[in-house]
Amino acid sequence: MKLPGWGRRLKVAVSWALDLLLPAEMVQLKTEPEAALVQEHFEPGEVVFNEGDSGDRLYIILKGQAEVLVAERRVAALPAGAYFGEMALISGARRNATVRCVDAMDVLALPKRDFGLLATHLPGVRHSVEQVIEQRSAGPAQRARLSGRRQVQSAHC
Repeated sequence: MKLPGWGRRLKVAVSWALDLLLPAEMVQLKTEPEAALVQEHFEPGEVVFNEGDSGDRLYIILKGQAEVLVAERRVAALPAGAYFGEMALISGARRNATVRCVDAMDVLALPKRDFGLLATHLPGVRHSVEQVIEQRSAGPAQRARLSGRRQVQSAHC
């Protein structure tokens, strides 16, 4: 059995990643071949970004696992399927956490400019990400209340 090539794998990964961000009822979004969504690889112990860095992209974990550190203390684990880096893109503030690779990790990286285009032209994207930010920023009691509304990965970046 022949496996799909990298081009097909990337198209499937982009489709899957957009499914994470967009509600099911959204219209299909056509991506251009020269789209800026790129796949990156990180080895265990490698830092994706540091607390205090400027936010330049959103990351979606395809394979592997990462941890979120605030003041060098682990506050969350991010499994395959989770996305991170959205808080700095929405708020324009610096990164409020460090994200470090735990297991060999493949991610899709969406640059700030392209994320901005998605958020501007597809209001559902911005709304979905803002809900995740609200959940991740909430204190423990508020987080429990919000998780009843919507299940999300708990991370602070």
